[in-house]
Amino acid sequence: MQRSSAVEPDNSGSVPSDYSCVLCGAGPAGMGFLFYAFKNGKLAEVARNGLLIIDRRMRFGAGKLGDYVNVTGNSVAKSFLACLEHERFDEVFGDLREYNELHKKMAADPYGAPLLSEVGELLTLAAERLIAHLVEHFDVDVLRGHEIDAIRHSQDGRFEIAYHDTRRPAARRTVISDTVVMNLGGTQRVEEVDDLCRTLDIPLPGNNVITCTSDELLRLTSTQLVDTFAPMFVPATAGHANRITIIGGSHSAFTMTERLATDLGGAGLDEIAIIHRSPIRLFFETEEEARAWGYTVDPVNDICPITRRVNRSSGLRYRAFEIACSVMSYGRVAGTTPRIELIDAASGEAERARAATSLAQSCGVVHSAGYGPSMSALVDHRGAEIPLQFRQGGIEVDKFGRPFDISGNVIRGLFTFGLGSGFRPDPEIGSEAAFTGRIHGVWIFHHEIGKRILTGVLKALAERVVTQEAEMVATADDDTPAGGRPRRGRADHRR
Repeated sequence: MQRSSAVEPDNSGSVPSDYSCVLCGAGPAGMGFLFYAFKNGKLAEVARNGLLIIDRRMRFGAGKLGDYVNVTGNSVAKSFLACLEHERFDEVFGDLREYNELHKKMAADPYGAPLLSEVGELLTLAAERLIAHLVEHFDVDVLRGHEIDAIRHSQDGRFEIAYHDTRRPAARRTVISDTVVMNLGGTQRVEEVDDLCRTLDIPLPGNNVITCTSDELLRLTSTQLVDTFAPMFVPATAGHANRITIIGGSHSAFTMTERLATDLGGAGLDEIAIIHRSPIRLFFETEEEARAWGYTVDPVNDICPITRRVNRSSGLRYRAFEIACSVMSYGRVAGTTPRIELIDAASGEAERARAATSLAQSCGVVHSAGYGPSMSALVDHRGAEIPLQFRQGGIEVDKFGRPFDISGNVIRGLFTFGLGSGFRPDPEIGSEAAFTGRIHGVWIFHHEIGKRILTGVLKALAERVVTQEAEMVATADDDTPAGGRPRRGRADHRR
């Protein structure tokens, strides 16, 4: 994070300068919170002094989901459709649920895993419907195509959010808010490949090797993927194989494996290595299903105590499950030619040596080992950086999604829970004991996690009212109503 210069509130724009809540980022996580607040009749409380929704994209709801090419989701269709099912949504989504072709397609195959591009399309359609309803019926403003620069935590506990229009980055404006819900998406950086190698105690890739992230590659078409790697491939007569190494063992790692094998198998790719640092786990609905499959189940560490699912959070699902089974059984993705090997670099010296050899013989290395946070600068009232606690999975948060600073204090009024942060398993959310990562997912954003964030936001706003009332008692000549502010009318700026 960088130091931020002071920025005075700018009232020259067409949105007010003061809000009770600012939603920074309107992707699956942020919209999950809004959906939950609306269907539980609490949106008016969240927007009691105005709610501002701000995102760098022009269309809200999907984040990056709609950008991925030929990537299957790790949840079934009915889980996504359930996010639109509530009696309070009838007015907003009634005709969508009845007439929309994509909704019909997903409803016709409720236990099938849809493409993420389809999920993104549905989430965008639903989010835009809901936002239009909120702008019409509540004190809600929207800024599209705007990016957050910095968030200042003021001495009075409120927040100054500096932002700019992406077309005019030098023209910075500021709004003030009692609370901030910030989910700007996760990020993978190519530079992290070296860090991953150091963590695994294996040599770094050479300078002549292409290093990429799965996040960027999974958004490429087949032609673009071939154009990226084919120039690095040597002819079969060269005497050595064309190999790409993937670092990671998650859904994205196996999805990346399939894309590479399918799209590059005919372009010269001979081998793929998957270097992982924890056992490859598979997801099953029940323990009985897992045992019938021949999967060894540890009842203590592998089973979620709430759902009784095996490897509920860490297990590969649906298409990633099929890819992993094919790789483990046959050393290939079914229907493709490249040979594939799994290397558990954390299991001992011999495997680390295999990993080192694989990297040395690779023409490309792909980072597919999770996401870090994509955050704006967070500073105190003096403009000095507020360092946050980072552990496995990203930013550390409390039970309401409030981040901890490095001293262990929560940043009251600030909430973050998407990729690069998020909740760890606990008795309410559930998960298998073996899972040590963070809980993410469209369905849970709209349910248990949405509930937690709403509880935290309403608690923070209630505390703010108490503070304002105390200030009014202390300053008897203050005529401003507690919690009130002048409004300019609702706005949805689409540029």
